[in-house]
Amino acid sequence: MKIHVEKLNKTFDVTPTNKVMRSVYQLQLDLAKLSARKDKVVDTFSDAIKVIDTIEAFLTKTLHLSKSEAEKLDDDFDQNDISEMASYVSNRLMGMSDEDIKKDESESKESGPKK
Repeated sequence: MKIHVEKLNKTFDVTPTNKVMRSVYQLQLDLAKLSARKDKVVDTFSDAIKVIDTIEAFLTKTLHLSKSEAEKLDDDFDQNDISEMASYVSNRLMGMSDEDIKKDESESKESGPKK
């Protein structure tokens, strides 16, 4: 499957093998667990670091990023950027087309909090 990550300006060929899909589901599970924890301040900061590390590890492993490409995730992008990349890659691997993803994103923005 061809997955173009705009922020990296690169297209990747990713085969959705069981190993890759397990990684997708593990990412979703880890992020859900981390977002459900609302313990202490220290845990909040610790969890924030884990989120960044988990997302970067997922992108590096799934897209087979080189060392310099992986370092770029840490040096050139913020947490929102890498979260968007991981969400996009996960959605594509779970069968969504680019059109489905854009539609879903626009519906989310429309139904978001109103001021």
